[in-house]
Amino acid sequence: MGEFKKRFALAVIFCFIAIGLGIQCPEAFGAEITLRYAANLPIGHHCTRGQELYAKLIMEKTNNRVKVEVYPAGQLFSDKDLVKAIPSGAVDMAFVLGVQWSGLVPAQMITELPLFYRNLDHAHRMLDSKVGEIIKKENEEKGAKLLYFMDYGAVEIASKFPIRKLEDFKGRRMGAVGEVISEAERAWGAAPAFMGAADIYLALQRGTIEGTMAGIRNFWDRKYYEVAKHITMVDFLYGFMVVLMNKNKWDTLPPDIQKIVLETAQEAQAWGRKEAQKADAEALELLKSKGMEIYRIPEEERERWAKPVNRVCEEIFLKRVGEEKGKQLLQLAESVR
Repeated sequence: MGEFKKRFALAVIFCFIAIGLGIQCPEAFGAEITLRYAANLPIGHHCTRGQELYAKLIMEKTNNRVKVEVYPAGQLFSDKDLVKAIPSGAVDMAFVLGVQWSGLVPAQMITELPLFYRNLDHAHRMLDSKVGEIIKKENEEKGAKLLYFMDYGAVEIASKFPIRKLEDFKGRRMGAVGEVISEAERAWGAAPAFMGAADIYLALQRGTIEGTMAGIRNFWDRKYYEVAKHITMVDFLYGFMVVLMNKNKWDTLPPDIQKIVLETAQEAQAWGRKEAQKADAEALELLKSKGMEIYRIPEEERERWAKPVNRVCEEIFLKRVGEEKGKQLLQLAESVR
């Protein structure tokens, strides 16, 4: 039995025992509402601090009618298992990397299109537009209430070898978290190895992979500088986490609590947008101090990288989302450029 199934089975058994003993949920008496909020990024990461901030805001604004228990760093589920845990109700809340969640919610792939967005402001305008509303609706259809998008930061490349031009990828084995990154690496001539974020460090250390893509802050927090010496800055994509609540759990919350949860979500989102940029800049300086070599791809070379990736990823996107809906999302994203 997989780890997720074991944990879910234990939760079910506990519920049956509670029912047998006549124990009822405190919510039934209008007492404290408890929400378990899980995530997988390391303690200290700005997204984990955003998780803590959001929990604090909810509790403060509800005068502690709601208690939010924070479980960072994979304490409850791995990043891959969180994709199952939210819709099943095994956990009440979580934030999940968009590239992993889009397997369940295809429309969300629009946020992951590599080398597509002109800059970070363009990506934010897309999220705040009708595109974001379409994504939220699709999440609800899959059993999750999307509360807000948490900025993860720009996704760059860390590697054991220098990457200066497109040809440098040929034949290299690269770690990939999510389908889009995997297909992009393949389009560049590399051999992608799909794995969870927590497995990347060991794979780099052992030489199983020679590089990977992730946020700058993640390079620091997961100590990639110990196993990789090069960073290639290309702003591959602007990563976003999705902060979610199990839809059934959401529906049980009183209307006034729902209102507070959504209002505080906007506060947490605004904080995250500023903090992600600050965290990236600070992490880059720290990585330099550890001897990592930083190289930014010139615009002409970036365009060379974009051509094969845009073609492949747009094909995947339209196939996954559907021709009509996919083209609508692309047009909406382009309209706010």
